[in-house]
Amino acid sequence: MSGTNIYRAVLVVAGLAGLVCTWISGNEPLIYFTVQSNIMLTAYYAWQLSGRGAPSASLKGAVTLFISITGLVYHFMLAHGASPLGLLPDGRGDDVSQMGSLLLHYVTPAMAFADWLLFDRALRPGWAGPLLWLAYPLAYLVFALTRGALLEPGAERRYPYPFLDVDRLGYDGVALQAVVLTAAFAVLGYAVVALHRLVSRTARPRLTPEAGTAG
Repeated sequence: MSGTNIYRAVLVVAGLAGLVCTWISGNEPLIYFTVQSNIMLTAYYAWQLSGRGAPSASLKGAVTLFISITGLVYHFMLAHGASPLGLLPDGRGDDVSQMGSLLLHYVTPAMAFADWLLFDRALRPGWAGPLLWLAYPLAYLVFALTRGALLEPGAERRYPYPFLDVDRLGYDGVALQAVVLTAAFAVLGYAVVALHRLVSRTARPRLTPEAGTAG
């Protein structure tokens, strides 16, 4: 097994371990963007390790953006910049939940972003990609708000994240948050593409550009 595949096998194991920890300690884990993005990431790299398909600039770029959103939103908006070392099991809290959070919010995002920069450098993600990739975060927004509207007021975890909490912010407040976050995610998507292109300038292209990703 090549060094790249060993690295990706570790990434898949980290993702699976984090998902198992979350499943054991969580309540309705599938409602969270964190869990959904890590499932997509783990599935993509497991598929790559199986050798059944060629690397895809658009697909890999999408899962890299989604998992980057997971890590950055958690760190800056939910953990308020606290050190991830605080999630290390210490025997004083819910160690399983803490380990799951550490793996899914920090380990897999960092490893996936490193993979994006270091491997498959001959891929050429196009400039149209980041706008197309926003379809999933926007679909998640619709899902979260629709689910919340269907639940009884005051239901536990009615809205999965505080910045989507209509009860507290109102629909106008959530709409403002959504606009700001969508713009930030678009900028992040273009940064993901730009950084990949920057580090891969000397790599020889070996795949033709995909439809919708040429640029």
